[in-house]
Amino acid sequence: MYKFLVKNGQTLAFLLGVVIVAIFVVSIFSGLGAFDEFSDSKYETGIFDFGLYGAIFLIIVTAFSMVGFGVFQILSNLKGSGKGLIGFGILVALYLISYNTANGDLNDLEPSIKGAIEKFESSGNGIISSGNLKFIGGSITTVGVLVAVAALAFVVAEIRNLFK
Repeated sequence: MYKFLVKNGQTLAFLLGVVIVAIFVVSIFSGLGAFDEFSDSKYETGIFDFGLYGAIFLIIVTAFSMVGFGVFQILSNLKGSGKGLIGFGILVALYLISYNTANGDLNDLEPSIKGAIEKFESSGNGIISSGNLKFIGGSITTVGVLVAVAALAFVVAEIRNLFK
């Protein structure tokens, strides 16, 4: 199965995408007349549902395939995957440190952030808890550190290439 997918996987994925797009286009054109008759209730139509469900299906299949083949590759070559696993462990440790040091106190925030939280909560989209605030803060800190490390690696690599 693996050799078959290595040889034909991209072709099969492309053909599956073409089939889903073709079905979506046919479903749109078959219901276009009814869609044009709607005036105020265009949001209630189901003409685009197949396209949305198809996209969601493809995203789920892609995510499971990515994780599955990643785990397969790691397990098939544990020695060669050591550096990647160590890097992933460092990334998880960085996030856990960022999460645990993030401010989760809703009363100890800048006025602009408090205003944004109040606007978000008043719109009816949900409630920001202290756990959500720590998750957001930890994620932003992790991304900031990763951007800084990438920029530093870029500069170091260019300086190293200068002397080669």
